[in-house]
Formats: sequence, C-alpha cells, structure tokens
Amino acid sequence: MSDDGSTPVLDVPLLGVPDVPPKQPPQQRRITVKGFGAIYLRGSTWYLDYWKDGKQHRESSKSGKERVAIALLKQRHGEIARGELITPKVDKLTVSELLDGVIQDYKLSGNRSIKDIGHRIAPLKERFGHERASRLSEQRIENYRTDRLALKKARATINRELEALKRGYRLAVEKNQISPVRVPIIRFFPENNARQGFVEYEEFCGIIQHLPEPIADIAWFAYLSGWRKAEVLSLTWDDVERANGVVTLRPEFSKNKEPRELPLANPGLQGIIERRWNARLVMTENGPLVVDRLFHRDGKPVKVLRRCWASACKKVGRPDLLFHDLRRSAVRNMVKAGVREKVAMRITGHKTRSMFDRYHIVDDRDVREALKATEAAFAADQHKSGIYQHNQPQGTE
Repeated sequence: MSDDGSTPVLDVPLLGVPDVPPKQPPQQRRITVKGFGAIYLRGSTWYLDYWKDGKQHRESSKSGKERVAIALLKQRHGEIARGELITPKVDKLTVSELLDGVIQDYKLSGNRSIKDIGHRIAPLKERFGHERASRLSEQRIENYRTDRLALKKARATINRELEALKRGYRLAVEKNQISPVRVPIIRFFPENNARQGFVEYEEFCGIIQHLPEPIADIAWFAYLSGWRKAEVLSLTWDDVERANGVVTLRPEFSKNKEPRELPLANPGLQGIIERRWNARLVMTENGPLVVDRLFHRDGKPVKVLRRCWASACKKVGRPDLLFHDLRRSAVRNMVKAGVREKVAMRITGHKTRSMFDRYHIVDDRDVREALKATEAAFAADQHKSGIYQHNQPQGTE
C-alpha cells in the first residue's frame, strides 16, 4: 500500500492476454462514379447503385474487384440510355415461360398453326425449360441443333423449333421482360425443300374422272382459282353473289387475314357454282334440308378428302401429287396464259412476290417452248433473219 493509502498499480504484463492493436481508420466502402451512380462494398463483393426513371436500383456485380463493378455500372448506364435495361428483379423469365408466351400469342392472333406449336416447343422445354432465358448461350443452342440432327430430325423440323424460340425472345423484348443485348443469336439450317409439284391440264382432267362429287368440284375450283383447300371448303352461300357473279372469301378464313373476291368470269367457275346451287337441297330423315355450304356430303361439311384424292392420283400415275399442288398449277397456268403477276397474286391471295415466285414453277417444257417461240420470232422478222445466217435456207448466201 502506498503512503496515501491507495493500492499501487503494478506495470506487470498479464499472462495469456494478447496485445490489442490500435483501431485502423474505416475502409472506404462506397465510391461515387460521377455521372453513372455509385458502387459500394458489402463483405467482399462490390454492388452497384444507380437510378432509372426516378427509381433506385441496387445490383450485385458478383465480383470483388472494383474495376469490374465500375465497368458493369457504366454498362447499365448505357442500357438505360438506349432503353434496353431490364433490372435483375424483372429478368427472371425462364425459357419455359418465354415459350408459353408464344402459345399465348398464337391464341390471341388466331394463328392456325396453334395445333402444331405445342409439338415444336416440347423439345425446347425439355432441354432448356428451367433455365433463365437471359442466360441461354449461343453455344447451348448450337449443341441443341447438333443433338437434334443426331436424333435423325429433319433440318426443317429443327428450324421450326428454333423459329418458335426466336419468336419467344422477340415477344419478351417487346414486353420488356428481357434486354435485347441478352438475346442469343439463333442460327438456322439452310433449306431447299420447296415443292415443285404441279399438274398439267390433261393429267388433271384424268384425275377428275376418278373423283366423286363434291370432291371433283372442289378440285376444279382450286385448280381454276388457286385458292387454298381450307379457303375453298369454308365457302357458304352467303359468300356467293350469283346475280353479280362474285365469290368473296371472308378474312377469318383467309391465311393472310385479308378478304378476297373472285369474279365468276369463266364458264368453268360458273358451272361449278350452278352445280352446287342445284345440289344445295338434300333429303334427310326429318325432310328436305337446304345446305348452307357450297361443298358438302349429304348436308355435312367436307373436312377430309385425302383418301379419295390419293386414290385418284395413283390411278393416273401421279401418286406423289398433293392437293396443294393445284395452287401451284393455277399460278403457273395464269402466268403462261399472259395474266399479269399482280392480277394473278390478287386472285390467288399471294401477299409477297417472293412467295408467288415459289409457286410459279418452270419446267423443261416451258424452257423448250420459250426457245422455240424466240426462234420463231427471229424467223418472222426479215431484218433479224438476214442477220442470223443459220435461219437462211441451205444453199443460199
């Protein structure tokens, strides 16, 4: 004890108690990037802090490096300026949900291919359905193409599947569900599978002889008009103005959703309409019935004609001929008859020139006739026959 009665403090180190280091100044955890926003450190990861449309957004850079976070912050600023920013909270769309959006779009637009779209997207859902759409890489899609080929799937089939996927991405971008910069490039296989089928008039007349009514009239109508089978079968008497000689295709039955008028300007079409007019009355168990459809079987709409068509084609030696080939034949016949292409497209309902050209089939006979007609024109022109010596009679100079 000291003289003043207090207990003296001994300067003796305590055993087992480590020295406490002095406190360091706090590390800077937030850095402002002028004109872009800020980054801040949480644990060992840098986060972004930026604003869009007056709303604050925070996002992990998923990196512990300051420069990576700053680069991502500037990238987000550029996406905001271009209107491409989809925040992480929104960007949770899976590939399955993206493909469901395609089905919904088909339903809303009344697309007739809705019966096929389910089969097209099924393998895509099985492969990628649970994944985030924004994380699907181009290499994964390329691997999908390769694997589908290995399963002996046709290139056209794979292309239809990938078209559905691409459509899903386009719809998601329109709805701001995904940023355009996160949409992968989708490549398609080249296709050269456009059918070249058509039937000459003599062959067609042979097929008609083996077709029952009303299938024969349906085939004649398609061959003369170039209309699609579903368009022909949809016709009712409300669509026919017999007095004015016009048949109108309603937009809901037109593939391009546009109405179309067909003047009954030739005896062939006029004869079909008159035969169907005379066949509109049928006898049933409940008495006579006036049928609204132009083409019917005993009062019931014609829905399937594949068997009788195939049988008739087989009998004339054309088992490969499809009913849709009548549309190609009609286009070809109109062009050969000198009908202007714009007029022919209006009759058949082709909306684009490229599609019309696909249906305008040219074969070797067309080429030979063209060369003969050209040579005949030279021979008929005295000036040209004097120039081209091979047109001169033998033995003359």
